Amino acid sequence: MPPSRREGAQIPGDDRGRQLYPLHLAISSDWKVHYFTAEMEGNAAYREEEARFLADMPQMLGPVAMAALGHIQEALGLDYAGVDFALGADGQVLLFEANATMVVNPPGPDDHWSYRRDAAGQVFAAVRRMLLERAKGASFEASLPRGTSG
Repeated sequence: MPPSRREGAQIPGDDRGRQLYPLHLAISSDWKVHYFTAEMEGNAAYREEEARFLADMPQMLGPVAMAALGHIQEALGLDYAGVDFALGADGQVLLFEANATMVVNPPGPDDHWSYRRDAAGQVFAAVRRMLLERAKGASFEASLPRGTSG
């Protein structure tokens, strides 16, 4: 039986619009795939496949899957979201979860995770741009409870 895969992407909305940023590709011999319990650390071939995914998600997934992810992104309509999914044998997306509370865990300091740092950095930069954009036009009024002075 071939190993199971679980891909992840983030959707921060910044000055470039809502883009899909690849975040991880977890590969495991177990059917229940989670990144930190997958066999990524001990398998260089799995890490090489993940590096290719992070470098060129559209090429790795294909146009059908990218279109499906775009539809998910539109349906969510959120400024920030994450999606975890897999590809079926026919190239269709199997969505595991999509929500506004996906965490981006930075890669560990070990050299064998260096290929993941740029992808995580791109997500962090996009989120930062989004927050700064939103803060530009916002007005903040401090209000104190009655009977207090500032």
